[in-house]
Amino acid sequence: MATPESAPPNPSGWPLSPIPMTRATSRLTPTQPWRCAPETPLLTRRIPMPAFGIANIVVDATPTVAVLAGEMVYPLRRLVGADAPDAFAGVLADWSAWIDTIAEALAQHPAPSGLPAEEVEFGPAGLGRPTIWCAGANFTDHVEELMPQPPADFAERAFHFLAQPGVLSGHRGVVERPAGVQKFDWEVELTAVIGRRARRVSPEDALDYVAGYTVANDLSVRDPGLLRHSIFGVDWTASKNADGSTPVGPAVVPARFIDDPSNLDLGLTVNGEVRQKSNTAKMIIGLRAQIAALSASVTLEPGDLVLTGTPAGTAAAHNDAYLVPGDVVVAYVEGLGSLQTTIA
Repeated sequence: MATPESAPPNPSGWPLSPIPMTRATSRLTPTQPWRCAPETPLLTRRIPMPAFGIANIVVDATPTVAVLAGEMVYPLRRLVGADAPDAFAGVLADWSAWIDTIAEALAQHPAPSGLPAEEVEFGPAGLGRPTIWCAGANFTDHVEELMPQPPADFAERAFHFLAQPGVLSGHRGVVERPAGVQKFDWEVELTAVIGRRARRVSPEDALDYVAGYTVANDLSVRDPGLLRHSIFGVDWTASKNADGSTPVGPAVVPARFIDDPSNLDLGLTVNGEVRQKSNTAKMIIGLRAQIAALSASVTLEPGDLVLTGTPAGTAAAHNDAYLVPGDVVVAYVEGLGSLQTTIA
């Protein structure tokens, strides 16, 4: 078992740096291949990595917004000047303009003036206290491993539940397994960050409302005795709302750098062993349809997060190997980097 002080083994070949600038073509070889669909390739396509992402970091005990580019982090005001926002909300308020400004500054800025990413304390990516919309049972491979013969109508509409903002934590954070919990599970998820107010938008226009994307790990309580309610069934609040239990990061990658969010490899390791590997093409309800469905009844606000569901390979599907203190979990989405969490 890995400890918080030790680096996790990395037989998979995933880039463990937050947002690598380049990546060689590779194929994951799971140490436990039964967990994942064997026909699903992961990281087999050569796609340019994004130029940068917008991160929240702590410098001299003060939270600030920064730019994560490759292995370096640049506090925004140091990069573009004192007039720059000192919080993510300020960047989001004029997103396209600031992304243009940052791109120009990075093209001229000497790399040595940044901070090494491995030395930086990261906060949760995105807005401080967003509304968090989470899709449930939204990958075909995940549904198939949970329910070999799902109901015929299960794919007709999206299912979302809410999480409170206190669930968020950052890259390389330590998440405490809740007291009394023995079945603490993982769920890698592509996450969309809403960039402007969205109300009754069409699927065709939905991605125009996305500022960027990041990685989330929806750590979930599965203990039946803590979740069952005699009238209402599963207690989603107890399962999905433990403090810090949704790491998000390392940064928000601008949507302009992601050509097709419906075709991204994603996966997750625990102590270096592959537990999930899939592709967002296996979503039952795609991101466009999710945003359209949500905005049909509620107004999505700038900074809101839409977690789009998790693929096959959770511990719950196999009743096996739940997370314990000391475990190191790395979630990865193609083009967005990797998100590391230690369980305490």
